[in-house]
Amino acid sequence: MYETGRNADTINGPRYFQISTHKNIFVGFNRLEEEQMFISKKVMSGLIGIAASIFIASAQAAPITVPTGLNVGDSYRLAFVTSNTMNAISSNLADYNAFVTAAANSQATLAALGTAWYAIASNAAGNARSNTGTDPTTATGVPIYLLDSSSTKLADNNADLWDGTRDTPLNITEAGTIWTGSLVWTGTDADGLRTDGFFSGFGTTKFGLANDSGMAGINAGRTNPELSGSIYAISDVLTVAVAVPAPAGLALFGLGIAGIMCVCRKRAT
Repeated sequence: MYETGRNADTINGPRYFQISTHKNIFVGFNRLEEEQMFISKKVMSGLIGIAASIFIASAQAAPITVPTGLNVGDSYRLAFVTSNTMNAISSNLADYNAFVTAAANSQATLAALGTAWYAIASNAAGNARSNTGTDPTTATGVPIYLLDSSSTKLADNNADLWDGTRDTPLNITEAGTIWTGSLVWTGTDADGLRTDGFFSGFGTTKFGLANDSGMAGINAGRTNPELSGSIYAISDVLTVAVAVPAPAGLALFGLGIAGIMCVCRKRAT
């Protein structure tokens, strides 16, 4: 109801009273107060949306090359699946190594690392373990990470990489984005060795599925090598030289939230 007597607000309009359904208490808001509350909610909602957008955009802006949580002196490797594709006709592993190196160098942040890149691939002369330097029988190895904004760990070490159950699918591209391809050429068994279906230039070739963290991620079957597929890549061993800063996206998100808090405090005073 509206109050129209001597207590009416003659400047901002009549005062409206809302009756609480839980207690017999009258709570009053004039029209100006209601409008201010509505505007404050809209501003807060808008700022939260802007801050979230900045966080997401910056997180996707470039691949993360120094995983968060590591300390100066820690060693690690990086891995990705190529966004571009090639056939599996060549029997020369150097061709596949060159392909993944070109993919890595297409990203300025990866090229700046100055590291070597190797294809997870096998042929008649060698297997994926030896080609990538990840043979658990000769070296323990180091943790291997994807290039996403969360620095997702692919494997703890060489043995974990080839035990058939990696920590996560190898489905992040050289740009730090989610892979959207159909198959990944490997020519390799799930344990990193090769028995058949390797890169030979004839017959059928083994392939993996990047969205699978199990055995099918490396060996999901065999098919015509003339088809186009992505290639898995892994870097040489890298070492953290300086302290790892917080991801830029997280910092910007924090600034956005700080802005919201500031606006809310000003409106409250």
